Order: sequence, then structure tokens, then C-alpha cells
Amino acid sequence: MATQPRFVVTVDDPGGLIQDLAIFDRARRFFDREGVPVSFYVVPRGEGGWLLDEQTDWLAALHSAERDGHDCQLHGLDHHGCEFGPYPPLVMEMGGPDIEAHLRADTERFGHLWRQDLYEDKLTTAIAIFQRAFGRRPLSLRTGALSQTPELYSAMATVGLRYASNAVTDPRGWKYICELYDEPGDWDPAVPPGPYQLTSAVINLPIISEYAWYLTEEKIPKHLALAVEDVGRVYQVGGVFLLVCHVQCVGAEDGLSQKLLSQLFAIARREHDPLFENVAELVRDLEAGQVGLLAGGG
Repeated sequence: MATQPRFVVTVDDPGGLIQDLAIFDRARRFFDREGVPVSFYVVPRGEGGWLLDEQTDWLAALHSAERDGHDCQLHGLDHHGCEFGPYPPLVMEMGGPDIEAHLRADTERFGHLWRQDLYEDKLTTAIAIFQRAFGRRPLSLRTGALSQTPELYSAMATVGLRYASNAVTDPRGWKYICELYDEPGDWDPAVPPGPYQLTSAVINLPIISEYAWYLTEEKIPKHLALAVEDVGRVYQVGGVFLLVCHVQCVGAEDGLSQKLLSQLFAIARREHDPLFENVAELVRDLEAGQVGLLAGGG
């Protein structure tokens, strides 16, 4: 178990999905000002033949971020459709309340692609692009919108990816995104609030929640209160507070996601004095035994 609580910020979608480098730069500068190292989960391929390893401006920006203490990890291949299986219910609910209808539609459209051999092909392609871009393999995979089937984790083992970040401890963040504040539920008992052994070959680095998705001024107090509650609960049980945010929100010109996150960082520092780490540093501490695994979920 960690001697000092860990606080890990991950930022999804830069690269092939959000190709606007100005958005990335605004997000990166915000985290620099806050003194918070983050992990950018980068999409290596995008529409229009976009390939990360061929984008000199993006490579310069990402390499600069890494030199300054951030790091980059792998966010699927192209974030297109249900790339590695169906979306979890918390994501599907963002498209409307009829989750079963969403699942049927996605299965009819994409289900024939949910096979381990095709997953292996996608991951091999994604890793190759990432390796050409950074001169190393990624340590961790998060799929687009957390799409997954069990075969994904067998494919990860085959291609040598040991760390996933593909589960959510507190789905209430997505309930709040949908403005379902009255009866949002609670933590998912199947997802421990810290790293745990998902399969014999794969360790999951679970997301606690998302709090900063397309905010308004009126939403900030409610979302911030949920985040502060989660921080306290995670540290009480010796977990790792790992949040997800999205580059298109943190890098938005309205500054609302930045406002929430800045307040959250200040409260966490004042009340818990955590060690802010990126994913590579968390993995290093896990492998050195400085952070322990929690018992797996159901």
C-alpha cells in the first residue's frame, strides 16, 4: 500500500480524434500552471489518413510535454465506433436512457468485429504507430469510450500490453453528465478504487470518475462536490485517485473544466497532500512494490 496517497490525472482523445493542436496546447499549459503531471491517452490514427507518427507538429508538442513531466499512453487505434466491443452502460446512457436499444444497435453494426484476432490486429497497428512516434511501446491501453469485451484482455496479453485503464469505480460522474442528480447511485462494487489484477496477465488502473465534461457555471459546485467526496473515500481505503478528463473540455476556451479541476487540485492538496503522478510513474511504483494492488472486483 502506498505510503503517500497517489493522485493521477489522465486526459483522453488528443491526436487522431481531437486533431486541433491549439486545444491540446491550452490543456497542456493549464496542467503546467497547476504543477500537475498528466498522462495523455493519445489516439494514434484519425480520419483523413491522419497518423500520429507523420504529424511533425503534434510530435513536437507531445515530446515537449513529456520532457516537462507528462507522459503519453495509448487510446485505442482510431476511436471509431465500438472499436473493442460494446460501450459500458454508463457511456451508452449519454445517448439516451434506452440502453438495451443502444446495445442492440451497436451489436448489429459492429458485433462481427468483436473478435480477438481482429483486436490483436488493431492493437498491433496502434502500438506500431505509437512506437514510431515515441521510440517506445505504450505501457497502458484505454479504449475509446471504454469499449470492451473479455477477448480484449486476451488480445492485450498476446501483444504484450500489461496495464489497462478501462473500468470506472464511480459511475455517478456520467450520471451527472446526463444531469441525473437526484438518484445517481453509488460506486460500482465490481471495480475497486485502485489498481487490481483483472486477469492473470493484465492489471487494471481504474478510473474513479469524470467530473469536468462540458460544464456550465451552475454545474461546477455539484460536480466538484462529487469529486471531493470521491477523493476522500478513495484515500480512506488506500486506493489511487485516478480521474479521466477530456482534452476537448480542458482545452476549451470557456475555461470551465479548468476552473473545476483547479479547485479540486487545491482541495486535494490541502486536505490529503497527495503525490501527483502520471501513469508511467504509477506503473513504476506498482512494479517497485511502493503501491499495492487491491483485491479484484466481482
